[in-house]
Amino acid sequence: MGIGHEERRDEDLMAQIATGDEEAFRQLIERHQDRVYGTVAKMLGGTGPDVEELAQEIFLRVWRAAPKYQVKAKFTTWLMTITRNLVFTFFESKGRKREELHEIPETEDDFAEGKGGCWKRTPADELSGKELLAAIARACAELPKAQRMVVHLRQYEGMEFEEISQVMGMSLTAAKALMFRARENLRDKLSGYFGASN
Repeated sequence: MGIGHEERRDEDLMAQIATGDEEAFRQLIERHQDRVYGTVAKMLGGTGPDVEELAQEIFLRVWRAAPKYQVKAKFTTWLMTITRNLVFTFFESKGRKREELHEIPETEDDFAEGKGGCWKRTPADELSGKELLAAIARACAELPKAQRMVVHLRQYEGMEFEEISQVMGMSLTAAKALMFRARENLRDKLSGYFGASN
């Protein structure tokens, strides 16, 4: 075939995985492990054994589901749906609430370098910038899980609302409303940094 291993589409890899092709599975994991691990880590509030176990379980689900996989949406939409389901199930099974997440899910540098960052630091306000970035990270970690997932998918994964609605299993309007509520919550939590705005 004329298609190299790196050029194979996710859907083609899934067809190979359905036949038990471990090399195709390895390629799929390598292609998407940062996305899955990063999403799980942001949702759980840090790194550690729970994050690693959940990320592994997500890929095991992909392996087991490969024979039944049908292309109905982008592969990443399907993958992030599995990720969302397992993360939410983890929260329910552990009885974890957002208040239990004490760690900041990212460092100030990670946040500043993040995709679609809204705040840029200048040398004049370096200290207050670091404080703001830490406050943003804390505020995001305190959001309810569905709002936190929508913010992550939009800000860090760069997904459009149509794809987010599919991942979240809700209408486009509901996904946009969830993002609106998340932004309002973040605005409230961060009002001390921006003063009264309304």
